[in-house]
Amino acid sequence: MNSLKGSLLIASPGLMDPNFARTVVFIAEHNSEGALGLVLNRPAATKVSEVLASMSEEPSTTDTHAFVGGPVQTNAVLLLHGHADLNPVGEQIIPGVYLASEVELLVELLARGSSAGDEDSHVPPQFRVFCGYSGWGAGQLEGEMKSGGWLTCRASAQQVFHSIPEQLWSTTLRSLGGVYEFFSLMPPNPDMN
Repeated sequence: MNSLKGSLLIASPGLMDPNFARTVVFIAEHNSEGALGLVLNRPAATKVSEVLASMSEEPSTTDTHAFVGGPVQTNAVLLLHGHADLNPVGEQIIPGVYLASEVELLVELLARGSSAGDEDSHVPPQFRVFCGYSGWGAGQLEGEMKSGGWLTCRASAQQVFHSIPEQLWSTTLRSLGGVYEFFSLMPPNPDMN
């Protein structure tokens, strides 16, 4: 089995499952027992400050929105960040992208964000907060790929942290070239075209 850890799963144009239609999922773990990923292009209505308030007494006024990571355990909070100097740093998935879930880490990331305008500040914080995740049991993802539900490509920290969520599916699909360039232009509801 070839692990897809560190890859992007791009929903094929024909994937109609409402949980995954037109999504791009960052695969954080993939082995013989299954796979875990986070949807990169579904901002949630919930703000990160609200997520933090549900887990801690630490105050935050950030207007940043969390992301819907997937339909599994929607009350679970996971973080992707790009700060190797934090402790605990979490698990490195690809260069510059770490997976973690510690509330202390979220507090530190938010503190860095509030000081991003200071002259002595660190590099601007690179992180995203996810509520829930996408999960597949043993062999399930491979079966969905075999039936044409997903396309894949290697992920980069740039795609994880700096992509425009509303454009990520189209730009990632277009990057595959060929017929996918045509499908990347497809409107969300072709009947409305």
